[in-house]
Amino acid sequence: MALYRVTSKQEVTDYCKNIYSNGYSKGVTTGIKTLDPHYTFRKGELTIMTGFANIGKTTTQLFLMIMASKLYDWKWLMYCPENEPIGDLMIDIAEMYCGKTADKEFSDRVNQDEYLQAIDWAYNHFTVLTFDETPTVDEVLESFNDFMQIEKFDGISIDPLNDLKAPPKVSKYDYYYDALSNVRRFIKRHNVMFYLVVHPGTAANRRRNEDGTRPAPNMSDVEFGAMFGNRADNFLVFHRNPQSDKWNVTEIHAQKIKFQKLVGVPTPELSPVCLFYSYSLRRFRYLNQNGSLVDPIQETITKTPTNKFF
Repeated sequence: MALYRVTSKQEVTDYCKNIYSNGYSKGVTTGIKTLDPHYTFRKGELTIMTGFANIGKTTTQLFLMIMASKLYDWKWLMYCPENEPIGDLMIDIAEMYCGKTADKEFSDRVNQDEYLQAIDWAYNHFTVLTFDETPTVDEVLESFNDFMQIEKFDGISIDPLNDLKAPPKVSKYDYYYDALSNVRRFIKRHNVMFYLVVHPGTAANRRRNEDGTRPAPNMSDVEFGAMFGNRADNFLVFHRNPQSDKWNVTEIHAQKIKFQKLVGVPTPELSPVCLFYSYSLRRFRYLNQNGSLVDPIQETITKTPTNKFF
């Protein structure tokens, strides 16, 4: 039988007095001005992300994580089995950090000193776990918990949930439901921002627009999508059409934002936030009000972040 307790009147009173005096904790800027009206960084929340294979889900997620680390010195604890070896992942982070490739085929690649400094920064801000065998969600969370006892982390990422092992003789629905419950308890215990990547189903992959391009998936396209949508505080969809003339444009659809006064408001269905990827910079940029492309990582070098809620 599960243990239970009743929150005392004094605990409720103290909590309410604190909210009255200090207000709720609002999300802080992502550094991407076009994204901030719809999504901001806020600890204590579960953000579920989805998108089709090979459209840059991990790259987009890493970009957001790097922005949080650049702006607020956040440290991340990750499990991302689809992105091994870990050295390659660190190179991706380092290249995005310094805005240059390390590939020796390019004459203008980053110099070795700057490259090693970027690798050092990546290693100090991103801790990535590996396992000898495919773990369950509980095993990953238990390992995360062990690390949290010896070092402070601000954000967590599992990319993707689909790669984790389900216990024998347990239905997928029950497995995912229990997994999300355990994730939410972990978030509450440690007050971290939690990114959880899930893959959409194959049916969504077969849909096409009139022009032949593939439309963005949505919450219902994820297996047991209603459950994931209901349990998430935020649900973000990353989308790109590599075969179109906008192959370098990544759309961010904020399909669910639970605490809209604190984090942002969902994007209109046909008006996602657009990020423009530069292969030479290894970074995303956004269009400002003047129609100019802005590099938000470069902006963090010259500007002090604010906690303003947009």
